[in-house]
Amino acid sequence: MPLFAQFRDRHRGGPAAPALVVAFALAIALVPARAAEASSFLPHRAIYALSLSDEKTDFGAVVDARGKLQFEWEDVCDGWAVRQRTQIIVTHKDDSEIAFGWTLNSWESKDGLSYRFFIRRMLPEGGSREVRGSATLEAEGGAGSATFTLPEERQIELPRGTIFPTRHSEQVVAAVESGETPLWRVVFDGSSDDGLYGINVALARDLPRDTEASIDSPLIRGLPSWRVGLAYFHMESDSAAPSFEQDMRLFANGVVDELLLDYGDFTLDAALADLQELPAPDC
Repeated sequence: MPLFAQFRDRHRGGPAAPALVVAFALAIALVPARAAEASSFLPHRAIYALSLSDEKTDFGAVVDARGKLQFEWEDVCDGWAVRQRTQIIVTHKDDSEIAFGWTLNSWESKDGLSYRFFIRRMLPEGGSREVRGSATLEAEGGAGSATFTLPEERQIELPRGTIFPTRHSEQVVAAVESGETPLWRVVFDGSSDDGLYGINVALARDLPRDTEASIDSPLIRGLPSWRVGLAYFHMESDSAAPSFEQDMRLFANGVVDELLLDYGDFTLDAALADLQELPAPDC
């Protein structure tokens, strides 16, 4: 579940959109899973219906929001592939509408040491902005570097202890299962200027196994799940306040439901609308 750590560029400027957020909150998998195996992760395709939340929304500015988020996490033999497509329409008090969205395609090696990414943001004023690059780590827990090729060529250094989204997702699920939270990690996903975020994960509470989900699917029915909160911090910021926050229901196989995305002046609910298991590769 590469929980997306995406970040809170305002929607009027074209948000980066939860790449980590949804990458983070949305599913990783180390092995092809069966619904009965609560300890393993599920490669899957999930579709989320987006709607305006009553929580933390300034209804003086925003009166409606709607959209769709599609997320895939897939085992591709040499690594884990994540694909995300999101479309959002926001309606303001004066009835004006702003449409924006993004797509994310990434690959992460199974040893967690290599990462490639391509992000396209569809801007409210029209057109798009693309970010492309790759990153490597010297070793688990070591330093590394990232090279951006779009929108311009540049290189940044990654501090010791940096990890990539899928490895972060793996560690989040392990920490929540064992109760070893809060968990702090520095994660690189490439979506912001330097692509780096400090992410703090806190366990809110365990949920009963019979707690209803947004859909009734055998892939999550009866699995352990938890309410989990994540706070994302810009590494260069001196502020004690997070740049982006998200709340979610996290299942033991990495599937996410009831995702809450806070954009500052409005908040979105992302409810699971469809869930499919992706087949194991023929490696």
